[in-house]
Amino acid sequence: MKMQKIVNVGGAYARKEDYEYEGTQYKADLQNGDKVTILSEGEIVTGQFGEQNVFKIETRNGEKNLTFNQKSINILIDDLGEDSKEWINKEINIILKKDVIAGKKVIIAYAVTDGWELDEYGDLIKSSQVTDENDGTDII
Repeated sequence: MKMQKIVNVGGAYARKEDYEYEGTQYKADLQNGDKVTILSEGEIVTGQFGEQNVFKIETRNGEKNLTFNQKSINILIDDLGEDSKEWINKEINIILKKDVIAGKKVIIAYAVTDGWELDEYGDLIKSSQVTDENDGTDII
């Protein structure tokens, strides 16, 4: 039987809500609109939801791990290139979205470049993609 190696990353994962650790209160590692720096090329880690792309980032509370979802990865590929080694030391933006997935309240973190935002339906869009439906002109 062929065995598969499971990779774990060391260090804490970035939190999206305020927390307490060893008796000290901390602001959330990630807040909506934060700028963070990518510190690693990422690793594929097998988690409870399958394979995940985990990157080390610099947050307000130091180095933390963050799982980049596929939407984030697609945006970063388009804007920074397909080799994640080239993403190291690049500053990116964090957009947080509260949602309910499988009956559980969650906060989704999107790692994006400048110009991205959530539209009124909670979908990621590039600012230049927002148009006035009446006349088709861009709203910036």
